[in-house]
Parts: sequence; C-alpha cells; structure tokens
Amino acid sequence: MDKAFLEQMQKKLAQELRVKETETLTFWKEEIEKVVRKNTESLSALQVEIKNILARMDNRMKAVKRGND
Repeated sequence: MDKAFLEQMQKKLAQELRVKETETLTFWKEEIEKVVRKNTESLSALQVEIKNILARMDNRMKAVKRGND
C-alpha cells in the first residue's frame, strides 16, 4: 500500500471517530439536560435520576465491550 492511501485512510478514520464521539456526547448531554429540566422533589429524587443514567451508561459500555470481543 502506498503512503498517500494510508494517510487518506487515517484521516477518514479520525473524522469518523470524531463524528461518533460527538454523537455519543450529544446523546448523554441531552439525557443529563432532561434530568436538569425535571422539577425533582428532593435531592434523593435527583440522585435516583443520576443513578439511572449511570446504570444506562454502564449497560451501554458492557454492550460495546461485548461487541469488541
């Protein structure tokens, strides 16, 4: 393979990774914004909402790791 092709592929991969990372961060940012907009009754209710988001993130990370094996 020639050097120009490899550089082109590296640039393309880097761009795709940036797009995916942006999509992921946007998704989780929106999820947190939903919690912020909610009118929670107490600190414990807010903690429950945050724990729910963390559990969803953990589940997603496990699913992604299983896909990489």
